Amino acid sequence: MWHSLTHNWNVARIMRLVLGGMIFYQGYLTNQNGVMIMGGFFTLFSLFTSGCCGTVCNTKSEKVNNHDSNEQITYEEIK
Repeated sequence: MWHSLTHNWNVARIMRLVLGGMIFYQGYLTNQNGVMIMGGFFTLFSLFTSGCCGTVCNTKSEKVNNHDSNEQITYEEIK
């Protein structure tokens, strides 16, 4: 958990954290529980890097080469 809080910070994640904090604070000022919950979700998603939002994923993709580069590939012509 500590690793997800301290690594992979970028502009999009910081913006979500600030936006979530602002939404939560606005809900607190106007005493609207639904807005506070929504702001809390945005804040927690940015802190723990969950939700993905299309920009920040914790998945690591590694390119796997399943065949040998010296292997001969044959093609057949379709008429």
